[in-house]
Amino acid sequence: MLKRKMALFKLLGFTVSVDASWGIILFLVVWSLSKSFFPSYFPGLSIQTYWIMGVAGAIGLFISIIIHEFSHSLVARNYGMKIKGITLFIFGGVAEMKDEPNTPKSEFLMAIAGPIASFILSIFFSGLYQIAETMKSPVPVIAILSYLSTINLLIAVFNMIPAFPTDGGRVLRSILWWIKGDIHWATQIASRISLMFAVVIIFTGFMNMVGDNSIGGLWWILIGSFLFFAANASYQKLLIKESFEGKTVRHFMNPRPVTVPSYITLQEFVDMYLYRYHYKMFPVVQNGKISGLITVQMLKLHTHEEWKHLLVGQVMQQQNPSNSIAANTSIDDALNKMNESGFTRLLVVEHNKVVGIITLKDLLEYIALKMELEPIP
Repeated sequence: MLKRKMALFKLLGFTVSVDASWGIILFLVVWSLSKSFFPSYFPGLSIQTYWIMGVAGAIGLFISIIIHEFSHSLVARNYGMKIKGITLFIFGGVAEMKDEPNTPKSEFLMAIAGPIASFILSIFFSGLYQIAETMKSPVPVIAILSYLSTINLLIAVFNMIPAFPTDGGRVLRSILWWIKGDIHWATQIASRISLMFAVVIIFTGFMNMVGDNSIGGLWWILIGSFLFFAANASYQKLLIKESFEGKTVRHFMNPRPVTVPSYITLQEFVDMYLYRYHYKMFPVVQNGKISGLITVQMLKLHTHEEWKHLLVGQVMQQQNPSNSIAANTSIDDALNKMNESGFTRLLVVEHNKVVGIITLKDLLEYIALKMELEPIP
């Protein structure tokens, strides 16, 4: 999730993107507003009018979520946290942080900013709703303003549920962190509380499905499952960060990786390297120096007949910022780059020269060994 996304626009230095999964929730919001919510509370209008109201309500929700996430992002940036961008996905929106907060105060203010923004939006739309009613505005206008006031209040309340990593969960962690001064302990407790909330939400979903509300029950189960896995992932991310504290790419790179000469054919590469070592990416050597890489994906772009005469140097990818990383980069940043690029092996660059390779497999093996020898309570 959050990888199949499309950039929409850039504002105040933040890129707003939409994940493919947002299409699901967008359709469901428009459909539920047009077929259920508006007809139930504002009867007597035409079908076409309800569909227009549904689209307008969904756009209002879309803007409200962006404002909510912008509030997080602006406060985070003010405290020196890097934000990759804002992405809308099936469960709403997320400000994608590259860094975790450094202090309880910065986390508290960053987390509380979103719900406060949603609460202010709720008051704002409520005021417009009152004015529209007083002025006897058209029913669709009154209905949409009423919906936007209600939905922003619900967003503020839901996000304050103390289930990490939601806003409320981060507020809880910041308070626990402030009390004891230990982010590891605070994250562990906040994650455990989140898991309990997730189990309760999933159980509620099953009870709804057994009853007469299968669609609503399914959503409760999906939300509970998301919170369950997100809480676990957040805690594990902290453990990984602690495991690599103070370490850089230089500590884990292989300065003498298995390399492929640029002058052999693709068929020779397959027979002599790919089937022997089973890696999906190999550094390529030209004139005695690593200058690029070749991957299984590049190989698949050519037919078996072409393998016989095409040389590795003709199809390889030159070293560039997307497939390489500086030797003094932190491991946390290296893992983020692997996640963003999709490469599990990166060329390591020092003084503008490729000096080795770092692999996700080596990093994971280090974590597993460290956890086995030095278990974190």
